[in-house]
Amino acid sequence: MRYITCLLFCFLCITVDAQSFPSFKTYAEKYDYVLSVNDTLSYKTHQQRTDSFNILAVKSAEDKELSDEFRIEAYRQMSFGHVNVEKQLLDFLEQAKSDGLVYVEAEAHQLLGEYYSANNQQQNAAIDQYVAAYNMYQHFSGDEFPAKQEYTYVLGGAFYRYADYENAIKYLQEAWRAKRSINKNMYCSIFNTIGLAYRNMHKYDSAMLYFQRTHDEAEKLHNIPYIGITTGNIGITYYMQGKYDDAIPLLKEDIATSMATTQVKNAAGSMAILATIYNDKHNYTEAESLLTNAVSICENKPFWPDYPLSEQLFTQLAKVYSVKGDYHRAYLYSDSALTAKDSVSSRNNSLTLANAHDKIEFAQHKLIAEQLQNQIKIDSLEIGKKRIEITFFFVGIAALLLVILFIARERKRSELLLLNILPEKIAERLKRKEHPIADYFDHASILFIDMAGFTLFSDGRDPKDIVNMLNTVFTRFDAIAEKYGLEKIKTIGDCYMAVSGLPDPNPHHAEAAAKMALEVRNEMKGYTAKDGTPIAFRIGLDCGPVVAGVIGRRKFIYDLWGDTVNTASRMESTGLAGEIHCSDRFRNKLEGKHTFESRGVTEIKGKGMMETWLIVS
Repeated sequence: MRYITCLLFCFLCITVDAQSFPSFKTYAEKYDYVLSVNDTLSYKTHQQRTDSFNILAVKSAEDKELSDEFRIEAYRQMSFGHVNVEKQLLDFLEQAKSDGLVYVEAEAHQLLGEYYSANNQQQNAAIDQYVAAYNMYQHFSGDEFPAKQEYTYVLGGAFYRYADYENAIKYLQEAWRAKRSINKNMYCSIFNTIGLAYRNMHKYDSAMLYFQRTHDEAEKLHNIPYIGITTGNIGITYYMQGKYDDAIPLLKEDIATSMATTQVKNAAGSMAILATIYNDKHNYTEAESLLTNAVSICENKPFWPDYPLSEQLFTQLAKVYSVKGDYHRAYLYSDSALTAKDSVSSRNNSLTLANAHDKIEFAQHKLIAEQLQNQIKIDSLEIGKKRIEITFFFVGIAALLLVILFIARERKRSELLLLNILPEKIAERLKRKEHPIADYFDHASILFIDMAGFTLFSDGRDPKDIVNMLNTVFTRFDAIAEKYGLEKIKTIGDCYMAVSGLPDPNPHHAEAAAKMALEVRNEMKGYTAKDGTPIAFRIGLDCGPVVAGVIGRRKFIYDLWGDTVNTASRMESTGLAGEIHCSDRFRNKLEGKHTFESRGVTEIKGKGMMETWLIVS
């Protein structure tokens, strides 16, 4: 087969050299021809295909439209991380406009959208380009513009991701009606996404109709993964309607099918729903088994941690252990669920995603505005200037209201982001334009926690494994800090820093810091990484005066300075693995409340000779 393919390509190259491309009457014929060439070159690497299409673009220069189609395919084979790709695509778009090649111009807009979408920080620009492409190809039939169905599906999918379900359904149904699918599985994707949109709108009958259409289409195509997915979606819809007995067998079938076809994330999602049903039915043993299995199969997969999925799993695990009386585990899983929920919220409220959401709303209003303007032109012919003035007046009022709502929402988002970074009191002061912020506190306790031997442990390991391990450990520390009222300041590599007694003064700051240190030591005793490597922790403490504040203009951080901070850091770095090392003044602050063991007088870098202590209990 490879030999035959090579012969076909050689024949193609001979044809190219002879300047004798087939004669095409329509753009669609040229589009299909380029796709067939792409299939012929499928055995080559991306770079080889890029080079081949660039050669073909040059050789077919007499047919500008065909030449541009070859160039588009060459760009699609390139890595979008390549230097100057954006400028090349923008220049290509301008040239297509200049040449008056409307089909190529629509393709160029879509290609730019794909480029921006591949760069996660430019989702807003991607939406602009998708809409610009749609504004052109919406006037073509599927026979005239073969990619119409695929591109309209991409636009509908964008509206779905940002929860504008009505417009998602509108464009997805338009994609379905295009009836010119190159990818036969496209109908499965379209019907399934429409079903999800209806389900999210709580229109369960409509959702069921489209899930069943997806299932029928998948069976026709023998697409086993989609059969499993839609079986699960029907089961989940039954669950959302409270029809547990109908949901259970379908969810089980989906789990079995998804695992058999390595659709692990889909299987885990159905496990979470099925476990929720078992919890509601007080079948906690089955629920626990499903949930622990789901976490186990997800943990080492590239998509993990998937925050929406982990929030589901951890919430149900917390419920299981709470009912069983294992309150320690229940607390840990509940805290992990909250962390996952916060991560989802943080992600959805991040500046990039917010801009993308705003852009898609803008695109929606832009499309509506264009339709409105067309209507106004018609009205002006029928009822004259007065009607136009009234219409524009109300449009202006509506636009003003939209601007006011937009500003209010963005202000709320900014406040939430600020509170996720800084203590509430500090955030309030920044909002009042107080900057820089610098406060002096006479009494505070500083705590440092460090992983002994972390550099050796991390050498040569998968970065994802290291980050996941640090996330697990620091999440535990966050929960303990919140329990005793400490403020987390920052993490530096494998080092964790927290403070007790500020920004809210606490007369018992040293006691709170000691309690956190003891709980961390006791909870992390014997801790091992997933591969069994033991990890020990050094803890350092000191108390005294501290300067705290926010400086700079970008990437704000609430930080601490002073001798107390430096001494606490030295206590940690000169401490013993698995022990809590503190200064003499910290010990004096808590004398009689805890048991201490002297380490004698030692030379501490930058401090000279000091008597230091280990907190025993």
